[in-house]
Amino acid sequence: MMATMQAVQVPKPGADFELVERDIPEPGPAQVRIRVQACGICHSDVVTKDGLFPGMSYPRVPGHEVAGVIDEVGAGVQDWQKGERVGVGWHGGQDGTCPACRRGDFTNCANAQVCGVSYDGGYQEFTDSPGFSGNALSPS
Repeated sequence: MMATMQAVQVPKPGADFELVERDIPEPGPAQVRIRVQACGICHSDVVTKDGLFPGMSYPRVPGHEVAGVIDEVGAGVQDWQKGERVGVGWHGGQDGTCPACRRGDFTNCANAQVCGVSYDGGYQEFTDSPGFSGNALSPS
């Protein structure tokens, strides 16, 4: 039986927030799982609530200002260890291969990931960061 956690999600664009119980996510390859200790509330979370970002899927857990502790590391993660304090911001990862990334312009990555938009964010007890080998994380 999977362990569960509480999360606040948006079930569809424009809907009210709802408190739900979800399975605690298992980190996949090149991912870490973060035990969320704090998550800021930002006006840009409206992007998730109202479905203003192209291609979003729902339900979605908002929150891109995440601070916490790495609870588990997935296969292939070498730069991060269980127990390290980390933060995840709006820029939740880049692919490192598109023309912008190859110029070092990661902010304009063609396949950029946005925490709380592209994947579930910090309005939950645990979140898994795609991390792209940790580049979405910052020591906190």
